[in-house]
Amino acid sequence: MFPKRVTFVDDDPILFVDDDALCSLDTCTTLRELGYNVLCAHSAQGALDTLSALRPLAALVTDIDLGEGPDGFEVARSAREAYPSLAVVFISGTAGARHAAEGVCRSEFIAKPYHPRQIAEALSRTMRLEAV
Repeated sequence: MFPKRVTFVDDDPILFVDDDALCSLDTCTTLRELGYNVLCAHSAQGALDTLSALRPLAALVTDIDLGEGPDGFEVARSAREAYPSLAVVFISGTAGARHAAEGVCRSEFIAKPYHPRQIAEALSRTMRLEAV
């Protein structure tokens, strides 16, 4: 069952990173409709710039293949350095086999194509895991 609408006591955002603008728009819109506060980045550098601002974050959802430069695994490792208990969800159409070896612990992987609500389900699970 997909989550309905979520309500947060705090309004810490989720950072969503995907170099596919259409995919990003669709997913970020759905997450916002479900009640999440979402920041979008369209490159690894954009995500790293957001992380360097050291503002509170609730979770990171990142594509693995982000084009030239750092990949989503590097973004997640940087995020976990800044936020050790950050919930992380990886998405990819091609790099799923690499998740077990290169992904951060206590993270989830969702293969593309996906329904945006699958991201919401994974966020619900990973955010609960990190809260324990």
